[in-house]
Amino acid sequence: MSAVALMSPDWAHAYRDLWNGSAEIRQDAKDLTMLIEWRVQDANDQVSQLEITDGEAVYGGGQIEGRKPDFVLTATANVWHRVAEGEIGVATAIATRKIKFVGPIKVAMANMAVLSAGLRLVGEVDGLVWGD
Repeated sequence: MSAVALMSPDWAHAYRDLWNGSAEIRQDAKDLTMLIEWRVQDANDQVSQLEITDGEAVYGGGQIEGRKPDFVLTATANVWHRVAEGEIGVATAIATRKIKFVGPIKVAMANMAVLSAGLRLVGEVDGLVWGD
């Protein structure tokens, strides 16, 4: 198993497969279509994107040229780790700006269950190197 840097394009590709492998997440997200950008604060090369179409992750990788993401989520590797482990709740992390969130907050709040489930998947990528 090779090392996969948190929020790298390789991480996003593996994360896409985890998302699609969760029937619960796909069902809960069935009405969602969006492009999400993930960032690790203070790590310039750790940026990736996940494109969701009607609940299915259709793309996971590097930034898509010419596409503006609907949501941008930025946090330190330590915060991502703590959220994935359930130490910090997603709503709390966003409200306290531990996760810097850019995008329509009403959409995020209306879909907090799937957002929380999705963020718990962050740490399930095989070979993940947290960097915290």
